[in-house]
Amino acid sequence: MTHQEESTENTTRKNEQLTLLFAHYGRAIYVAQVLEQETINMVAIDEIVTTKPESATEYDTIWAKYDISKKMMGIMTSLLQQAYDIDEMDMEELKHLLALKNDLANIYFRFNDLTTATEEDADRMIADFVDFNHRVQVINDKLRAYREAYNSQNEVTGESIAAAHAARKTEVQSVN
Repeated sequence: MTHQEESTENTTRKNEQLTLLFAHYGRAIYVAQVLEQETINMVAIDEIVTTKPESATEYDTIWAKYDISKKMMGIMTSLLQQAYDIDEMDMEELKHLLALKNDLANIYFRFNDLTTATEEDADRMIADFVDFNHRVQVINDKLRAYREAYNSQNEVTGESIAAAHAARKTEVQSVN
């Protein structure tokens, strides 16, 4: 094998590893975004259940308030913990994962330079993303259980949620 063939093979292997790394990174960012949106949904739904908005404007105001509040996740998590009676350890894990989400999106590659990454570095980064995804799945499962207990306690059913979505969809379509 010539030096040029070895160099081409190494480049191909590095490109494949980078593709795999970015696939894992993209999945980690995606599941983190879903987790963040789920916390927003849970808090907004609690306010809808407790205040029972009577107009589409009141309903939209609730959603808008929490969509804008993505930057105020500390406040959101406090409201979430109160409304859903979330265990302190689960809450700490959720807060930690949301903070990691921001680190992944904003600074992860500042400290993990891909231009100088070795194969071992890339493998470690992939392991970071796989571990993060697993932790998010675990907390998502726990949030699902909290949500189910909340729904049961507040008599929120699948049918009532579907009816609310259908009514909202009809309102949106009539505006367009």
